Amino acid sequence: MIKQAGGRTSSRRNVVVGIVVGEGCDWLCVRNTCKLLLSKGNFKLRLVNIKDIGRQPILDQLDVLIIGGGDDDDNRKDTREGRDASENHYGCGQRRALGKKGMRAIYRRIQQGLMYVGICAGAYLASAKVVKYGCGKGAKNLRLCEVSIHKEEVFAGGVKGAVGLHQHKLSDSQLGKILGRAETMRFDDSAVMQVIDENQVTVLATYKRPVLRHTLCLSTPRNSLGKVAYRGEHRYLRHKQEMVGRPAVVKSRLGKGKVLLFGPHPELHPVSPSKLPDRSARSVLTDSILHVLQEQDDECETR
Repeated sequence: MIKQAGGRTSSRRNVVVGIVVGEGCDWLCVRNTCKLLLSKGNFKLRLVNIKDIGRQPILDQLDVLIIGGGDDDDNRKDTREGRDASENHYGCGQRRALGKKGMRAIYRRIQQGLMYVGICAGAYLASAKVVKYGCGKGAKNLRLCEVSIHKEEVFAGGVKGAVGLHQHKLSDSQLGKILGRAETMRFDDSAVMQVIDENQVTVLATYKRPVLRHTLCLSTPRNSLGKVAYRGEHRYLRHKQEMVGRPAVVKSRLGKGKVLLFGPHPELHPVSPSKLPDRSARSVLTDSILHVLQEQDDECETR
C-alpha cells in the first residue's frame, strides 16, 4: 500500500512511469525528474524514446507518461528553432519527433486510462496549439486538455528566471497544500496557458506576478539568418503583466485518463536549474502525480 500526503492510501504498489527522452527533450529536465521520482520510492521508472512511442506498445505498460521540458515545436518564428534542424538545440520538436502515429498513440492511451503529465514543453504539446510558422504550419498539438497558449512569441522568446505562483481555492484542499510547498518555480520559456472550456479544465495555480526581477534573464530571439529578430525593448518587458493571473498549473480529464500540466518547472531549482528544488518543494511533482492518480482510481471505482 502507498501512503499518500494527508493520510490517504492507494492500492497501487508501484506506479510505472514512462519519462520521455530523445528529440525535443531537455536531458537536464529528464535527469531531475528521475531523481525526484526515485527519491519517493513509489515509482518504477522507464525511459521511453520519443520516436518509439508510435512503433511499439510501450504505453500499454505504463500508469503515467511524463513529457518534460525541451521544445514541442521547431518551427517557431523569431527563435533559434527557426533554423535548420542541425542547428536546433533539442533537435526536432517533440511533435515532429512523435509523428502522427505517436501522437495518436498517446491520445488513445490517455482516453483508455493512462495519466499524462506535461511540464513546460510537454504542456505546450498537450495544449490546443496550432503551429503558425515553418514547414509544420497548420499542424496541431495533442489537445489532451482544453487550454491554449498565450502569446508564445513573447513568453517563449528568451525568458528565464524564477516565478511566483498563486494557488487557487480548491475543493481539493490537499492538492492546494501540495502545490503550496513551492512558492516559486523555474520559468524557462514556459507555458502561459489560457482556458478554452472552463467546464473541462481545473486551474490549480496561476502566475502571481511576472518573473522575479532579480532572477530575470532575457535573450533576444534571432531569425533564420541568425540576426536579431526585432529591435527595441524586449517583447517580454512590454507584455509581462499579461502573465499575471493566467493559468500556470491545470488538470483535466480525457476519457478515463487524467492530464496534469505544469507551465513552469517543478523539477528544477527556480534560480539554479541544474539543482533540485529546495526542501519541501521537492515533493510537489511526486505528490501531485500520486494525488491525481489516486483521484483517477477513486473515480473509476465509483463508476
